[in-house]
Amino acid sequence: MAHNDASEIQALFDALADPDCRDILRVLDEPLPAKEVASVCDLPQTSTYRKLEQLSEAELVAEETEVRPDGHHATAYVRDCGGVFVGVDADGAFEIDVLPAEERPSERLALLWSRVSEEL
Repeated sequence: MAHNDASEIQALFDALADPDCRDILRVLDEPLPAKEVASVCDLPQTSTYRKLEQLSEAELVAEETEVRPDGHHATAYVRDCGGVFVGVDADGAFEIDVLPAEERPSERLALLWSRVSEEL
């Protein structure tokens, strides 16, 4: 998914620059509820919710809703990317691609080569 809007790019850079957000991304290789994320990352729950929202807005984390038979629903969060590719176009503007979680290294290499060939 490409990000070319300045506010989207800034939101992504802000999320990646935040050490707590990076810690959260590291632990979300499987869906976890916010309470568990807070515990594993040793963060207050209020901060955890704020960081998860920041990561969601940057499209790095997705929310999943677990429907339970008792009628109570649980929300879990999971990392929704396999990486971030940052390029600079011919005009000097940043181009950001958030790579899907299931993207293989060969697909990342293909993206890199396509970017390089655009510049040539």
